[in-house]
Amino acid sequence: MGSWESHQPTIDAARAGEGAALEALISAIWPHAFRIALSILRHPMAAEDAAQEACARVVAAIGGLRSSAAFGVWFYRLVVRESMRIERRAPAHEVLDPNALASATPLTDALVRADIFRALGVLPARQRAVVALHYYADLNSREIAEILGTPEGTVRYHLSLARRRLESLLSAHRPAVPAEVLFDAG
Repeated sequence: MGSWESHQPTIDAARAGEGAALEALISAIWPHAFRIALSILRHPMAAEDAAQEACARVVAAIGGLRSSAAFGVWFYRLVVRESMRIERRAPAHEVLDPNALASATPLTDALVRADIFRALGVLPARQRAVVALHYYADLNSREIAEILGTPEGTVRYHLSLARRRLESLLSAHRPAVPAEVLFDAG
């Protein structure tokens, strides 16, 4: 989980109960929580709820985290579980404005972003979670398997199904979307 290495001193200080460090950590993790939740839930208000709940759980439980090195897996697990809980509770959200993802992804072409966002909505929640963790959080299949509590082969299977479905949807809708744009979002 390379992206968390630079946050290790802050994570250590937050685990030790330093309020300023905990505040800095929450500020640093919020965009990640929201982006993953939005990718899974496709609804900004629901994603905000999931991200807030995940961050609240970090605040409540970080002191009990056994190791700072485990933070990334633990944090993403909280976000995915909360997103899946919200998805189960209210799975039929209104179709949201695809531009809601604009600040959450590094893609620059708004049309491609909107097409991808709509296509993600067709995938089952588990596949959206795998895609979000792989392409937006830049995690490998072993890390995703640890977060989701599933075998690594299952993660690769869901990712493969999601890729094929997304490629099919996007090529039928917009043949000009190159695969490297679709699968190089982070």
